[in-house]
Amino acid sequence: MSRADADRAARAAEAAWVVADHATRGFAAATYETLAARETVERLARRYVDVGNAQRAGYLFEVRHALSFNQAAARAGTDVRALVSEWMPGGSQTAKADIRLVAGGRVVGEVQAKLMDSVSGTAYQVQRADYAGMTRLVAGDRVADVDSLLGRRLAMAPEGVGFEDYADAHRHLADRIEYGGVSSRPVDLADARRTALDPERWVRGEALRAAGKEAAVAAGAAAVTGGAVAGLVGAAGELARVRAGETSAAQAALTSAGAAARGAARSGALAGLSSAVRTAGRAGRLPAAFGGSHLASATAGAALAVTGAAVELARGDIDAGEFAARGAEAALRATLTWACGTVAQTVIPVPVVGAMAGALVGQAAGTVIVQALQAGLMIVRGGGGAGAETLEHELLAASLTTGLLAEAAASLGPRTHVRETVLPALAGVRGELTGTDPAGALDGLAELTGRHAGLPWQLTPEEFDTWMAESDQPLVLDPNW
Repeated sequence: MSRADADRAARAAEAAWVVADHATRGFAAATYETLAARETVERLARRYVDVGNAQRAGYLFEVRHALSFNQAAARAGTDVRALVSEWMPGGSQTAKADIRLVAGGRVVGEVQAKLMDSVSGTAYQVQRADYAGMTRLVAGDRVADVDSLLGRRLAMAPEGVGFEDYADAHRHLADRIEYGGVSSRPVDLADARRTALDPERWVRGEALRAAGKEAAVAAGAAAVTGGAVAGLVGAAGELARVRAGETSAAQAALTSAGAAARGAARSGALAGLSSAVRTAGRAGRLPAAFGGSHLASATAGAALAVTGAAVELARGDIDAGEFAARGAEAALRATLTWACGTVAQTVIPVPVVGAMAGALVGQAAGTVIVQALQAGLMIVRGGGGAGAETLEHELLAASLTTGLLAEAAASLGPRTHVRETVLPALAGVRGELTGTDPAGALDGLAELTGRHAGLPWQLTPEEFDTWMAESDQPLVLDPNW
């Protein structure tokens, strides 16, 4: 490949990454808003379990509008958020405003919500002087009638008692929260009362819908399918077969897994997969493309597959190339979620992303392969010890290579999320491999994957600008990574 072709390939990879990133980041944030609201709804259901459904519906009405507004704000990329006064930090059940709109730490709007069956009662409640200047939020199927009643009151003599209060209510009456082009969704009275019968069921449905939208956008943006994952896994296996003739089988397996992840980052596939993995991490499950299993069982299943291959290698039933291929395929299928869940949260230059993904997957694959080789060694020794020396050599090579990949990852960007948060946690997982219960490393790896894959985006553009401005920060743009 000529230098010009390599440059074009690098630009294409960067474009794929950026497009997928911009397309999915807002939907990922909307999913996070939904999952954050789930805790609020659970608290609401416990606090108001013994009140009448009409009253509980009023409290849920506030949360529903705040959530749909925040989902829209997240997708739009704006920082304004709707906070229900009762549930916000330091909040109160008796605050004048039921909902506050906050942007940049500053209150930019207030909302008073009234969910009532009676049109006249609603009109009377929303005109109270305490609510002057606030949005008066009412049910979607009541807003027209309340507006008409307020209008008739204003047609009377302006010197009448409370005229200005009715005029203020009429100006601010709405069936949705609106600010800066972002809007919540109207909620009808019957729908509000229906969902209040089981608030937790309603919020679970919202979480599923939000996650579904996120995954659909991710798939559309990066054209990622189960076939893409299968292609990456298959490519890792073939590369491992080749490398097994040049180095140890274990080294070939884990470095080939890292190379496949690096290729996924360059093609933009990793960006598309990351959205589905973030959602899966929150739920503790993998996307169907990865096997559709729980994170912990998928990681343990990968180790079991490598253990079986290790025993066959020791007995001479398969050669080093076959062990390397099977090890790379099994480890990559489980540990690609690690790269998706962690690199996706890291604001770093696109060419560096590939190296970071490769180093992380190599470490995570190394954890699986080292633990599997230890288990295989125990099995072989229990059966007479034939072939144990082969596995001991592979175990040493895998351990050393995993450590070298850790050093490589640590050198990539001192201010990244991976450097400051993920790598210290992964170091603890690696430490378990040499302890009395090395199998615990697999549980730790699965738990860390779920934890980090479930986090929202952590770094701001301002932090990224600061990182880029550091004079001692190396930046290597190598299109051949």
